[in-house]
Amino acid sequence: MIPGQAPMPHTPAPAEPLTLAELTAGRPVRLAVLSNPGSGRNRETAGARISELLAAHPHVAHERGACPAEIAAALHRLARSDPRVLVINGGDGTVAAALGALFNESPFPRPPLLALLAGGTTNMTAADAGMKGGAVRALARLLRWSQAVDPGVDTVRRPVLRVRPGTGQPELYGMFFGAGAIIKGIEYCQQRILRRGLRDGIGPGLCLLRILYAWLRGDHQDMAPVPLQAETRPPLESPPVERDYFILLASTLERLFLGMRPYWGEGDSGLHFSAIGARPRRFLRSLPGLLRGRPGSHVNPENGYWSGRVESLSLALDGTFTIDGELYPAHRERGPLQISRTPALTFLRF
Repeated sequence: MIPGQAPMPHTPAPAEPLTLAELTAGRPVRLAVLSNPGSGRNRETAGARISELLAAHPHVAHERGACPAEIAAALHRLARSDPRVLVINGGDGTVAAALGALFNESPFPRPPLLALLAGGTTNMTAADAGMKGGAVRALARLLRWSQAVDPGVDTVRRPVLRVRPGTGQPELYGMFFGAGAIIKGIEYCQQRILRRGLRDGIGPGLCLLRILYAWLRGDHQDMAPVPLQAETRPPLESPPVERDYFILLASTLERLFLGMRPYWGEGDSGLHFSAIGARPRRFLRSLPGLLRGRPGSHVNPENGYWSGRVESLSLALDGTFTIDGELYPAHRERGPLQISRTPALTFLRF
């Protein structure tokens, strides 16, 4: 166990999440919509068109929130209509804030089915677990479906990533955790790329190129490896070792932006974990296979690569980490970060 580490908490969902099988075929179902008016696509045309569409369906509760506190308050108001499906119209940050309120504050008696609309600047979570196509057309399909439920529509089930930052800090929720060079890539993306209006996977893709460019140049100032101590359960390496990592990530998504799947380890747990050391061997040659989750035989711990499906992860570090693109500080003196997962939620995907 990492020094200063408390036992991994297990905070279950407020109640067993709702499933599609519990809805009655051919009967109407209540929807509720949460919109973030500040999300990238909503600031353009999608937000106004969605508002117009919902104006024709006054029985569908619609609330807005732009920051975590507003989003939590909006969910409490939406809960009064007792919806079976919560539609989240926003980007990755909006989804993460809604999931945080869902698990930390339990506004609903049971977590409802979720339907994610790609209304943000980056929509990695929606691309993997959300409704297909643009936000407006996806909402129109949902509204038609809600009038007479078809239980045969496509769904996916995903657990949610839970992060306990340290003593006295509130738990954070999302679908993707990252540390190391990812942080500088996100900062570069926010400062240089997203302000130009690039959406979805284009901006993060350019950030990945920025990380690789810095690595090729040996730019240790911008992309310095991060010293940390990592312990996984079940263990991928025992005892936990303090080492420098170039990139470390954990996610409950099956695919990241641009369809990448940078996981290649074994296991049947619900949390993907991958890490690359500070000086990985044959990195450029290995990169295409790493991003597809099909690396060569030389991609192993001896050469600076780790991956597997784990139940939980503890990290001791000083620096910054990200959850779904939002940045947070980490301090060893507060104890290690403890990362686990929730029970799986059902996401509509048709």
